[in-house]
Amino acid sequence: MRATHPEAQWFDEARFGLFIHWGPYSLREIEASWPLLDKSDQAIGVEAYEALADEFNPENYDPKAWARAAKDAGAKYVVLTAKHHDGFCLFDTKTTDYNAVRRGPKRDLIAPYVEAMREAGLKVGLYFTTIDWHDPDFATIPIAPWLASPKPNVYDPLRWWSFHQRFAEQLRELLTGYGRIDLIWFDVPGFGADRWRSHEVKRMMLNLQPHLVINDRLPDAGDYETPEQFVPLHPPEAWWETCMTMNHQWAYHSDPDTYKPSVALLDTLLEVSTKGGNLLLNVGPRPDGAWPEPALARLEAIGAWLRHSGEGIYGTQRTPEHFPPAFYGPTTVKENTVYLHVRDIPRFPLELREMGGRVRGVRLVRTGEALNYRTEVINGFSGGVDGHHSVRRLSIDLPQALLDDWNTVVAVEFEDRPVWPSKRR
Repeated sequence: MRATHPEAQWFDEARFGLFIHWGPYSLREIEASWPLLDKSDQAIGVEAYEALADEFNPENYDPKAWARAAKDAGAKYVVLTAKHHDGFCLFDTKTTDYNAVRRGPKRDLIAPYVEAMREAGLKVGLYFTTIDWHDPDFATIPIAPWLASPKPNVYDPLRWWSFHQRFAEQLRELLTGYGRIDLIWFDVPGFGADRWRSHEVKRMMLNLQPHLVINDRLPDAGDYETPEQFVPLHPPEAWWETCMTMNHQWAYHSDPDTYKPSVALLDTLLEVSTKGGNLLLNVGPRPDGAWPEPALARLEAIGAWLRHSGEGIYGTQRTPEHFPPAFYGPTTVKENTVYLHVRDIPRFPLELREMGGRVRGVRLVRTGEALNYRTEVINGFSGGVDGHHSVRRLSIDLPQALLDDWNTVVAVEFEDRPVWPSKRR
């Protein structure tokens, strides 16, 4: 499970992206789509929900400002909800009148977004859900109760395939009408690969844009896994990405007290990176299109740290076998360099133990200044007939005056790729 096209390999180096959930639902500060269902604690009914499309008029929508904020935050890619489960399309489509060109805004909201992100040098992603509760033909095949359309369900497989044709056509419109797209983020499959014709759909997408990266929610056809709202204890071996909200919901909400502290978000980014994944952190813009101040403040804090120490995040990989016999703290690695992430005030010199390879130098990533270090070999005995054993230890001086407020990154550079200790003995 991973894209093999050379121009898709950026995904495994990005480590940080932004998710954007935005649509008519932001007018009521309710979650995207789910209030269509009676069981939702935010339920407002189908008629009231779909009428929001005519009220939606984002007069302060400035995708170039979005791109600047994303760039300043240190994000490498951005994913915007082109269509959520409610079926409202932010793009110009010939398949339905329930879209931003024919309703409320009376304009295509995807085209300026794609252009702004591309101009800023960011990879362009589009969220496109598989289910569509607006389309009456979607409600013609049995599906899990929590995914069932709020509209009347009538069993009619032929009508469902009519919906599927529109589903595929909307994807084709997105991949032919907006220039280069780097990533498609599917959501909520509901059925297996045969029902979605996943391989046929993916082949069509790659014929249009061969470099495309696709997540795993198009069944049996994705390039990476997508744990949601948590970081796996044992991360997937292949490409993966945790998507997570800054507050309590994906869509806009004005309550600043529900936002997670900046340090907590930085901690999540660090944990994801040390496990070889990406963090896709969500922003819910206000109905007028501006980003909420609490979100901007947290993105500014993340960006400020990444500007001086992002070297220890971007393009790094997890340590082999992902266990800490060498350094008891978060660790990332990039080619010949091992990055030690120091989260606490060290009471003693830092220790990197039993690493094979000659050290070229040790430096503080934030400033580039060299740090004093010593290499020692300690001889001992581990039992057995030939029990002689030696431990190689690198000791690094990290004065308290050089510590970062959150995470001080120390780079240990080796002459060649370092040899990691094994689980032997």
